[in-house]
Amino acid sequence: MPNDCSSYRYSNRPGMTAIIINMDKVLLLKRRRVPIILNPGIWGFLSGGRDGNEAYINTAYREIREETGIGKDKLTLLSSMYGIYCFDRKRMIKWQNAIFFFRSSTSKVTLDIENRSFRWAPIGDIKEQRMYTNVFCNEAKVLGKLEELIR
Repeated sequence: MPNDCSSYRYSNRPGMTAIIINMDKVLLLKRRRVPIILNPGIWGFLSGGRDGNEAYINTAYREIREETGIGKDKLTLLSSMYGIYCFDRKRMIKWQNAIFFFRSSTSKVTLDIENRSFRWAPIGDIKEQRMYTNVFCNEAKVLGKLEELIR
């Protein structure tokens, strides 16, 4: 599927995506198949919505703690990107997210109810979409930055 998202309608869903690196692997979460969750049933990066006027970086730290149990003290912010469009194929919507890239000093993950499984994947698996589903309109930009940070 093309990643231009031109046929998707815009939805005002301010949120963020957190891409977490440990050693040379990237954390992927398997989302539960629950109707209220965007992109249910996929393998992808951690994401979540803002609470009110919460700063995007605070949303990232909160969502990481809630969904994986990884605390701020185990994370180092490497980089960020803003204005990246994400999409949901089933709902045919797109929205802008802030993307944060973190290095984690731990590989220990404790999942919450939103996700049913996790794995630490090599960048090659992600680029070849093995047990990973693209949700970015401009995936090449996001994965290019990720590859740069893993090196």
